[in-house]
Amino acid sequence: MDNENTALSPVPAREPKLAASVYDWVETFCYAMALMVVLFLLVCRYVTVDGDSMRETLHHNDKLIISGLGYTPETGDIVVVKVPRFGNPIIKRVIATGGQEVEIDFENWTVKVDGVTLEEDYINRDIDYDGINDDRYVWMSSPTGERVVRFTVEPGKLFVMGDNRNHSTDSRDPSVGLVDERQVLGRVLLRLFPLNVFGAVE
Repeated sequence: MDNENTALSPVPAREPKLAASVYDWVETFCYAMALMVVLFLLVCRYVTVDGDSMRETLHHNDKLIISGLGYTPETGDIVVVKVPRFGNPIIKRVIATGGQEVEIDFENWTVKVDGVTLEEDYINRDIDYDGINDDRYVWMSSPTGERVVRFTVEPGKLFVMGDNRNHSTDSRDPSVGLVDERQVLGRVLLRLFPLNVFGAVE
C-alpha cells in the first residue's frame, strides 16, 4: 500500500516557478531601466557633435556622453557650453580658467597659460602650399589681426577654443567671448559612436 501511495503522489506544478522567474526578470529589468533614466537625467547627458570645429579630436555626428555633476573646469577639458547667442550648445576645449593669464601667438600657433606653452598636439592646422617644395602654416585665426595678444581671464569665466582652430567660432569671437562657468553643461567623458573610436575623449 505504501508503494502505491508513493507512486500516486502528485508531481509539483512547475508553472508557478516559471511565472515567478519571469516576474523576477521583468522586475529587475524595470529597476535597471529606471536607474538608467535617473542616471542620465541627473548625472549624464547624451549629445551629438554638430559641425567640425573640434576636428581631428571630434567629428560631425559623433555621439558623446557628458557629465556636469560636481564638475570644476580645468585647462584641456572638452566641454559642452550653452552660449546665449546660439540656439544649440557648442563643444570646445577649455584653454584657461578664471584668473589665468593667456598669451596667443597667432602666427606661430602657440598658446601660453600663465607663461607655460600648452602642448597642443590635438589641434588641426591649416597648411598653405606655395607650390615649390616648401609648405608653411597660415596664421591661426586672429579676430583683430594682431600677431600676439595677452589677457587675463575674468574670475568665474573660461576661455575656450575649438581644436580646428581656423574653423571654430569660440572665445576669440565676440559673439562667444569668455564663457561663464555656469553655462557649462558638462565635460565630455565618452564617445559612444562611431564604434571604431569608442572610448574616453581627451
